[in-house]
Amino acid sequence: MVKTSGDTAVEVRDLVRAYPGRNGELIKANDGLSFSVPRGQVFGLFGANGAGKTTLVLQLLGLVRPTSGSIMVNGVDVTRYPETVKSTVGFLPQAGLSMRLIETRRALHYTGRLRGQSEADARRQTDALIDELGLGPYADRQVERLSGGLMRLVNFGMTLMGHPELIVLDEPTNELDPHNRRLIWEMIERRSTLEGATVVLVTHNVLEAEKAVHRVAVMHGGRITAMGTPGELKEQIGAHARLELFVRDGGSLTPEEISRLSTVGEVSQGNRSGNYLITAATDRLQPLIEVLVTDIGVKRVDDFRFARPTLEDVYLTLNPRQDSDAAAARELVTTPAGGGGSAESGDAGKTAAAAAPNGHRPAAMELPSGESPAAEPPSAELPAGEPPSAEPPSAEPAAPVSGTSRRARARAQSQGRGRMPLRERLGRFGTSFKYLWFEHMLTVRTSWHVHMVFGIFMPLTMVFGFSRIGSGLTDELSLTYIASGSGVFAIAALGTTAIAQRIGAIKAEGSMLYYASLPISKVAFVMAFVAARLLLIAPGLVTSLIAVRLLYGLDLTLSPMLLIVYPLTALPLAALGLVIGSLIDRIELISIVTYVLNFVLLLGAPLLIPAKALPLPLKALSWVMPTTYGSDAIRRSVSDNIDATFGLDILVLTVMTALALTIADRSLRWRAS
Repeated sequence: MVKTSGDTAVEVRDLVRAYPGRNGELIKANDGLSFSVPRGQVFGLFGANGAGKTTLVLQLLGLVRPTSGSIMVNGVDVTRYPETVKSTVGFLPQAGLSMRLIETRRALHYTGRLRGQSEADARRQTDALIDELGLGPYADRQVERLSGGLMRLVNFGMTLMGHPELIVLDEPTNELDPHNRRLIWEMIERRSTLEGATVVLVTHNVLEAEKAVHRVAVMHGGRITAMGTPGELKEQIGAHARLELFVRDGGSLTPEEISRLSTVGEVSQGNRSGNYLITAATDRLQPLIEVLVTDIGVKRVDDFRFARPTLEDVYLTLNPRQDSDAAAARELVTTPAGGGGSAESGDAGKTAAAAAPNGHRPAAMELPSGESPAAEPPSAELPAGEPPSAEPPSAEPAAPVSGTSRRARARAQSQGRGRMPLRERLGRFGTSFKYLWFEHMLTVRTSWHVHMVFGIFMPLTMVFGFSRIGSGLTDELSLTYIASGSGVFAIAALGTTAIAQRIGAIKAEGSMLYYASLPISKVAFVMAFVAARLLLIAPGLVTSLIAVRLLYGLDLTLSPMLLIVYPLTALPLAALGLVIGSLIDRIELISIVTYVLNFVLLLGAPLLIPAKALPLPLKALSWVMPTTYGSDAIRRSVSDNIDATFGLDILVLTVMTALALTIADRSLRWRAS
């Protein structure tokens, strides 16, 4: 196991994550990454789309397993103890978080409780963040009804709930106006300098991030091509000067003038008409001025000025935006189709020098932990041949660590040695179930009336219609079958289909990643999700029994055993819906599959007719259907026939429920293999 010092928040060593390609080749999304992040630092992660940033972040969160190498977060091995790591990490994905259909205050409060905060602490931090983010006027409004910028502020606040030691932010200022962008950067700096939190920042907004980050890693083709403080990275192009040229009246340079300027520097079009950027070596400044004066002429030039290189200049220089180069930079290792195993760990710096253009070697100096984000120490040249992963020890002490951080780290270290005690696990499970159920119940309130009407009138219609088939099926046995079968039909139609479609919608909007990043069990999520949806159809379960009594005077017993039978019948069907929604991506296909499943479940089970009336193939099929045992248990309950067969029904339903929930738990792809 990789050992980390008490001052290191993140330690990555020889990290490789490879995916099998279509032709059997092994594609390395991360190739031999090695770096560490001291506590209290803001660490910027820059790179074009496809550079491997997202894959790295998902591994830091414990959501993707490395092919080889190691990751330590807050002293805990992420690969071995991903759930422990989640308790110390807050994550803001680019797509946003869940809890969009509940109020702002509840979204913050519930997130805190799900992250393990006490009720009092969660309420205190909720109030503090609402005030700090200026969300007071919107505290009791549904998150979904807020503007995109306000919704982003709410998501940022949710990320900070629970005082995480490591905060991972993916484009935190998306959709924000300049005022709120500044607010976010100020809050990031406060968490870093005052609370000792470590921040990993993934962004394309290099100019904004320059003032916030202590250190930067530039990724290209799955590798780190440069790493260091902003000052150190600027030093790499410090031997060059940038001249910004403005042609009079917004005119354009002629091809001959551009050709002449290109002999002394690199010419590129600026961000507006008549604006050009010329980058030249410092020893070429005199020839550059001569070209401007003699070949172009003062009358053609409205203005020109020299500018210091920015971090964005470094990024563009070290990481040229060429998709073909990015694809070529990924090493393809041919393996047998479908072959598994680990790819060999690459050297973190074996191609770093080659990847950096103009022959500049990547820097890899660490910023002293106690230094503020805005400060930049004097740049230093690296010894020849030193890889970008090499990091000398910090010369200054690490950022102060709050008492909350120390307690969290101690908890993480104790949990890292093994599983938490059973009592603590049960307590956390109960809290997770409670607040996830609250969230899902508040979510379904937007559509409860539709489900309620459907759940009540569908069984009522079945009782009214089926009892009038032929000369009328009004005898006690027929009505008992119709009443019990109608209730099971409502469970299958509403439970399976509605749950599958909702899971598909959560996946489509990207909210599943939010649940996966929380320190909650999938079992708690599954049970809370299913319980909230089943409550919607609860009235419809007894509607058919009441309808039979009112229409035909049949006195069926509303037995207390129904409180056991109905959930045990509903849970395996709902879990099947959850499995379908988890494994299928398209909503349309989810609907088709659930409708077919309902047809099979209802056709192959003796819901409305006795089992002996079924053809032999359907009778054999009915033995593995939860609807068979559920409908039989309901009939025996309402007839006061609680015998050994009823006990067998309950036993089979219990086994099917446990099996279905286990399959549902495994089908939720929170963590890739």
